[in-house]
Amino acid sequence: MDIYVFIYPPGEATPVPAGLFTYDETSQQGRFEYGRRYQKQVGALAVDPVALPLGRPGRFVEANGGLYGAFRDASPDRWGRLVIAHRLGVPPETLNEGELLLSPNALRVGNLDFRPSLDASEPVPAPPGFHQLGAIMDAAARVEAGEPLGGQNESALLHLLEQGSGLGGARPKCTVEHEGSYWVAKFPSAGDTWNNPRVEWATMRLAARCGIVVPEMRLENVGGRDVLLLKRFDRVFGPGGAVSRRGYLSALSALQLDDGDREDFSYIALADVFREKGIGDRKTLRQLFMRMVFNIFCRNTDDHPRNHGVVFDGGQGDLSPAFDITPALARRGVGEEFSLSMTVGAQGRAATIENALSVTARFGLTADAARTVVAEMRAEVADWRAEFNAAGVSERDMLLFEPSFESRQLRVERTVP
Repeated sequence: MDIYVFIYPPGEATPVPAGLFTYDETSQQGRFEYGRRYQKQVGALAVDPVALPLGRPGRFVEANGGLYGAFRDASPDRWGRLVIAHRLGVPPETLNEGELLLSPNALRVGNLDFRPSLDASEPVPAPPGFHQLGAIMDAAARVEAGEPLGGQNESALLHLLEQGSGLGGARPKCTVEHEGSYWVAKFPSAGDTWNNPRVEWATMRLAARCGIVVPEMRLENVGGRDVLLLKRFDRVFGPGGAVSRRGYLSALSALQLDDGDREDFSYIALADVFREKGIGDRKTLRQLFMRMVFNIFCRNTDDHPRNHGVVFDGGQGDLSPAFDITPALARRGVGEEFSLSMTVGAQGRAATIENALSVTARFGLTADAARTVVAEMRAEVADWRAEFNAAGVSERDMLLFEPSFESRQLRVERTVP
């Protein structure tokens, strides 16, 4: 299967062909070659700055279902695959990676597009408007439950639901156009036992108080249901409504790992990649360290590398704004010791401040500077209840998450040599 890869240059609303991706669906192997004409263009960008630098022929890739990291990131996420499988009436596991790449989607994450030929038409952005969210949420609930949508609008609703963000995860969501921008609308899920959108909103606000960069956010009520809106950081709206794109690479792809390589998920390794590839600067490494510490303080154990990313504007890129930060539930006095999804320090994934402070030099911080960062963040997170209350989180939900925040790591100042 031949798939032509297009890329949107910085500030441009029209893409240019960058090369050819040859995908073998039987062996699940892929190979990419840059076009010679493209490589000679002034300002040519790598389609995957880590795995496919310009001037180097793309080798066969067998991981990720035969996709390079940036291609996988631009493919539908778990929620998008569930919607597509629902429309086709097949199990999500049977979907073909090549066909998923070629599924027209002008709202896929990043600055790449994939077409069956050089003269294939460009997909047209068709996100739902904010006024359609009620119907979209109802459709999402039926997809989650495995129920047919029914009615004359079924195909239209499924098409709108397929316009996902590609930022990973299986929770129901879609991209929505609101007040001249694109937003990822994150819906309640059928399995939620608390108000997830509001709790995530409050937690992200708390992260911002700690100095962590987050997207512009809003919490909206649609038909009595809370919806969290995160502004798309991979899209830039210019004069006259022109939309340009920013490149995106998940941390999983920056590490050149597959979903099954969990033993290799590591904040330390990610910091090393940033330094080796020239991604960001010392502030970037500091942000990564702060994000890791915040996840310890709020017990966010779903911090896998798909929930971190890099954005590119033509240079070497920088850490994307933080997204998808939600505390995990805990029981008071039970399971005080826990682990993150990624290696933290010398003690592996142990979610302790002592462990986070064991490798500060890898994040470009002295021991004293790191302790200062931790102390400042601890003071902010200790006030979590006031932030949650200001965000309108119910008393019931605050009681649910009290053990998650009031852990030993937050209560006690650890002594670290």
